[in-house]
Amino acid sequence: MTYRYVVYDLDKSFNAAFDDADFTLNQILYWVMVVANRMRLQQTMATNTDLFTSTFSSIEVKTDSKGRKYIDLPVQIMDLPNNSGVIYITYNEETCKCEGPSFAQVWFQGVNLGSVQHLYLDEYTKPSAQNPYFYRIGDHIDGVKVNRIYLLGLECVPVKDVEIAIKATLDPKTLCNLDEDIPLPEELIQELMMQVLQLGRFVMLMPKENINDGEDEADLDPRLYANRSIPTPDATPQQTAQ
Repeated sequence: MTYRYVVYDLDKSFNAAFDDADFTLNQILYWVMVVANRMRLQQTMATNTDLFTSTFSSIEVKTDSKGRKYIDLPVQIMDLPNNSGVIYITYNEETCKCEGPSFAQVWFQGVNLGSVQHLYLDEYTKPSAQNPYFYRIGDHIDGVKVNRIYLLGLECVPVKDVEIAIKATLDPKTLCNLDEDIPLPEELIQELMMQVLQLGRFVMLMPKENINDGEDEADLDPRLYANRSIPTPDATPQQTAQ
Protein backbone atom coordinates (compact mmCIF):
# COMPACT_ATOMS: atom_id res chain seq x y z
CA MET A 1 0.00 0.00 0.00
CA THR A 2 1.48 3.38 -1.01
CA TYR A 3 1.74 6.54 1.06
CA ARG A 4 -0.37 8.38 -1.52
CA TYR A 5 -3.29 5.95 -1.25
CA VAL A 6 -3.29 5.96 2.55
CA VAL A 7 -2.87 9.74 2.96
CA TYR A 8 -5.63 10.61 0.47
CA ASP A 9 -7.95 8.01 1.99
CA LEU A 10 -7.35 9.47 5.46
CA ASP A 11 -7.93 12.99 4.15
CA LYS A 12 -11.34 11.96 2.79
CA SER A 13 -12.22 10.29 6.08
CA PHE A 14 -11.31 13.39 8.10
CA ASN A 15 -13.34 15.65 5.83
CA ALA A 16 -16.34 13.30 6.05
CA ALA A 17 -16.17 13.13 9.84
CA PHE A 18 -15.52 16.83 10.53
CA ASP A 19 -16.92 19.74 8.54
CA ASP A 20 -14.13 22.03 9.71
CA ALA A 21 -11.23 19.59 9.29
CA ASP A 22 -8.33 21.53 7.81
CA PHE A 23 -5.46 19.06 8.03
CA THR A 24 -2.90 19.39 5.27
CA LEU A 25 -1.67 16.36 3.36
CA ASN A 26 1.83 16.94 4.77
CA GLN A 27 0.43 16.86 8.30
CA ILE A 28 -1.40 13.60 7.64
CA LEU A 29 1.71 12.15 6.01
CA TYR A 30 3.76 13.04 9.08
CA TRP A 31 1.23 11.29 11.34
CA VAL A 32 1.32 8.22 9.07
CA MET A 33 5.10 7.97 9.38
CA VAL A 34 5.10 8.56 13.14
CA VAL A 35 2.48 5.83 13.69
CA ALA A 36 4.25 3.51 11.23
CA ASN A 37 7.48 3.93 13.19
CA ARG A 38 5.71 3.04 16.43
CA MET A 39 4.14 -0.04 14.85
CA ARG A 40 7.47 -1.16 13.39
CA LEU A 41 9.04 -0.86 16.83
CA GLN A 42 6.19 -2.80 18.45
CA GLN A 43 6.40 -5.52 15.79
CA THR A 44 10.15 -5.80 16.28
CA MET A 45 9.86 -6.06 20.06
CA ALA A 46 7.09 -8.68 19.79
CA THR A 47 8.55 -10.92 17.08
CA ASN A 48 12.29 -10.06 16.88
CA THR A 49 11.76 -9.88 13.14
CA ASP A 50 14.41 -8.83 10.62
CA LEU A 51 11.71 -7.48 8.31
CA PHE A 52 12.80 -3.90 9.08
CA THR A 53 16.55 -4.52 8.81
CA SER A 54 18.62 -2.48 6.35
CA THR A 55 22.15 -3.47 5.28
CA PHE A 56 24.87 -1.10 4.10
CA SER A 57 27.92 -2.85 2.73
CA SER A 58 30.45 -0.02 2.54
CA ILE A 59 30.26 2.71 5.17
CA GLU A 60 33.36 4.91 5.28
CA VAL A 61 35.42 4.87 8.47
CA LYS A 62 36.45 8.39 9.49
CA THR A 63 38.73 9.83 12.18
CA ASP A 64 37.75 12.77 14.38
CA SER A 65 40.00 15.55 15.69
CA LYS A 66 41.01 13.43 18.69
CA GLY A 67 42.07 10.41 16.64
CA ARG A 68 38.96 8.31 17.36
CA LYS A 69 37.56 6.26 14.49
CA TYR A 70 33.84 6.41 13.74
CA ILE A 71 31.17 6.03 11.07
CA ASP A 72 28.25 8.30 10.29
CA LEU A 73 25.03 6.32 10.32
CA PRO A 74 23.17 6.46 6.99
CA VAL A 75 19.77 6.25 8.72
CA GLN A 76 18.34 6.59 12.21
CA ILE A 77 18.36 3.42 14.32
CA MET A 78 15.51 2.00 16.37
CA ASP A 79 16.25 2.73 20.01
CA LEU A 80 16.19 -0.83 21.31
CA PRO A 81 17.71 -2.20 24.56
CA ASN A 82 21.41 -3.14 24.64
CA ASN A 83 22.21 -1.64 21.24
CA SER A 84 20.11 -4.33 19.57
CA GLY A 85 19.05 -1.82 16.92
CA VAL A 86 22.45 -2.64 15.41
CA ILE A 87 22.34 -6.19 14.07
CA TYR A 88 26.03 -6.33 13.25
CA ILE A 89 29.07 -4.32 12.24
CA THR A 90 31.88 -6.21 10.53
CA TYR A 91 35.03 -5.62 8.52
CA ASN A 92 37.55 -7.67 6.57
CA GLU A 93 40.73 -7.75 8.60
CA GLU A 94 43.82 -6.80 6.61
CA THR A 95 45.30 -10.33 6.92
CA CYS A 96 42.18 -12.27 5.86
CA LYS A 97 40.51 -10.37 3.04
CA CYS A 98 39.80 -13.52 1.04
CA GLU A 99 38.19 -15.64 3.73
CA GLY A 100 34.55 -15.05 2.94
CA PRO A 101 32.16 -12.08 2.95
CA SER A 102 32.62 -9.30 5.46
CA PHE A 103 29.70 -10.38 7.65
CA ALA A 104 31.59 -13.64 8.24
CA GLN A 105 34.73 -11.78 9.31
CA VAL A 106 35.48 -9.72 12.45
CA TRP A 107 32.39 -8.67 14.42
CA PHE A 108 32.12 -5.63 16.65
CA GLN A 109 30.50 -5.98 20.07
CA GLY A 110 28.21 -3.23 21.33
CA VAL A 111 28.94 -1.44 24.59
CA ASN A 112 27.57 1.57 26.45
CA LEU A 113 29.81 4.60 26.55
CA GLY A 114 29.99 4.51 30.36
CA SER A 115 31.41 0.98 30.26
CA VAL A 116 34.23 1.63 27.80
CA GLN A 117 36.88 2.32 30.44
CA HIS A 118 36.31 -1.03 32.13
CA LEU A 119 37.07 -2.90 28.89
CA TYR A 120 40.70 -1.86 29.06
CA LEU A 121 41.18 -3.24 32.58
CA ASP A 122 41.03 -6.89 31.48
CA GLU A 123 43.22 -8.47 28.82
CA TYR A 124 40.29 -10.64 27.70
CA THR A 125 37.98 -7.70 27.04
CA LYS A 126 40.51 -5.11 25.88
CA PRO A 127 39.53 -3.80 22.41
CA SER A 128 41.79 -4.92 19.58
CA ALA A 129 41.68 -5.55 15.84
CA GLN A 130 40.45 -9.11 16.52
CA ASN A 131 38.12 -8.06 19.36
CA PRO A 132 36.64 -4.66 18.40
CA TYR A 133 33.75 -2.83 20.06
CA PHE A 134 31.39 -0.02 19.15
CA TYR A 135 29.37 2.56 21.03
CA ARG A 136 26.72 4.89 19.72
CA ILE A 137 26.49 8.68 20.02
CA GLY A 138 23.12 10.08 18.98
CA ASP A 139 23.12 13.69 20.08
CA HIS A 140 26.07 16.09 20.11
CA ILE A 141 29.87 15.88 19.91
CA ASP A 142 31.62 19.13 20.85
CA GLY A 143 28.39 21.01 20.19
CA VAL A 144 27.84 19.50 16.74
CA LYS A 145 24.72 17.42 16.03
CA VAL A 146 25.78 13.87 15.13
CA ASN A 147 24.42 10.40 14.48
CA ARG A 148 27.54 8.29 14.89
CA ILE A 149 28.98 4.98 15.95
CA TYR A 150 32.51 5.04 17.36
CA LEU A 151 34.78 2.04 16.79
CA LEU A 152 37.19 0.72 19.44
CA GLY A 153 40.19 -1.49 18.70
CA LEU A 154 40.96 -0.20 15.21
CA GLU A 155 43.37 2.55 16.22
CA CYS A 156 46.31 0.83 14.49
CA VAL A 157 44.39 -0.86 11.67
CA PRO A 158 43.98 0.88 8.26
CA VAL A 159 40.28 0.08 7.90
CA LYS A 160 38.62 2.09 5.12
CA ASP A 161 35.04 0.90 5.52
CA VAL A 162 32.76 -1.49 7.39
CA GLU A 163 29.54 -3.31 6.70
CA ILE A 164 26.58 -2.60 8.96
CA ALA A 165 23.07 -3.99 9.33
CA ILE A 166 20.58 -2.02 11.41
CA LYS A 167 16.91 -1.88 12.26
CA ALA A 168 16.01 1.47 10.76
CA THR A 169 13.30 4.00 11.51
CA LEU A 170 11.40 6.12 8.98
CA ASP A 171 12.45 9.74 8.54
CA PRO A 172 9.71 12.05 7.19
CA LYS A 173 12.37 14.44 5.86
CA THR A 174 13.77 11.85 3.45
CA LEU A 175 10.51 10.76 1.80
CA CYS A 176 10.56 12.04 -1.78
CA ASN A 177 8.01 9.82 -3.50
CA LEU A 178 4.44 9.37 -2.28
CA ASP A 179 4.11 6.32 -4.52
CA GLU A 180 6.55 4.34 -2.39
CA ASP A 181 5.05 1.46 -0.44
CA ILE A 182 4.69 1.96 3.30
CA PRO A 183 7.26 -0.42 4.86
CA LEU A 184 4.75 -2.39 6.91
CA PRO A 185 3.12 -5.78 6.35
CA GLU A 186 -0.16 -5.40 4.48
CA GLU A 187 -2.10 -6.82 7.42
CA LEU A 188 -1.00 -3.85 9.55
CA ILE A 189 -2.03 -1.08 7.13
CA GLN A 190 -5.63 -1.02 8.34
CA GLU A 191 -4.45 -0.72 11.95
CA LEU A 192 -2.14 2.09 10.87
CA MET A 193 -5.04 4.01 9.34
CA MET A 194 -7.22 3.49 12.41
CA GLN A 195 -4.53 4.87 14.72
CA VAL A 196 -4.00 7.94 12.52
CA LEU A 197 -7.78 8.55 12.46
CA GLN A 198 -7.87 8.38 16.26
CA LEU A 199 -5.00 10.87 16.45
CA GLY A 200 -6.80 13.28 14.14
CA ARG A 201 -10.06 12.94 16.03
CA PHE A 202 -8.28 13.68 19.29
CA VAL A 203 -6.92 16.90 17.79
CA MET A 204 -10.33 17.92 16.42
CA LEU A 205 -12.16 17.20 19.68
CA MET A 206 -9.66 19.03 21.88
CA PRO A 207 -11.52 21.77 23.77
CA LYS A 208 -10.87 25.21 22.35
CA GLU A 209 -10.08 26.52 25.83
CA ASN A 210 -7.09 24.16 25.97
CA ILE A 211 -5.58 25.36 22.69
CA ASN A 212 -3.04 28.17 22.87
CA ASP A 213 -3.93 30.29 19.86
CA GLY A 214 -1.97 33.31 21.04
CA GLU A 215 -5.07 35.38 21.76
CA ASP A 216 -6.21 36.67 25.15
CA GLU A 217 -9.61 38.01 24.06
CA ALA A 218 -11.54 34.73 23.91
CA ASP A 219 -14.66 34.62 26.09
CA LEU A 220 -14.26 32.48 29.17
CA ASP A 221 -16.63 29.59 29.71
CA PRO A 222 -18.00 30.03 33.28
CA ARG A 223 -18.72 26.31 33.48
CA LEU A 224 -14.95 25.72 33.74
CA TYR A 225 -15.03 27.47 37.14
CA ALA A 226 -18.26 26.00 38.52
CA ASN A 227 -18.11 24.69 42.11
CA ARG A 228 -14.61 26.04 42.62
CA SER A 229 -13.42 28.09 45.53
CA ILE A 230 -11.58 30.56 43.30
CA PRO A 231 -13.25 33.26 41.22
CA THR A 232 -13.02 33.49 37.45
CA PRO A 233 -10.06 35.50 36.13
CA ASP A 234 -12.35 38.46 35.31
CA ALA A 235 -13.56 38.56 38.93
CA THR A 236 -10.06 38.55 40.44
CA PRO A 237 -9.36 41.98 41.95
CA GLN A 238 -6.31 43.71 40.58
CA GLN A 239 -3.60 44.79 42.94
CA THR A 240 -3.02 48.49 43.20
CA ALA A 241 0.44 49.95 43.11
CA GLN A 242 1.77 51.08 46.47
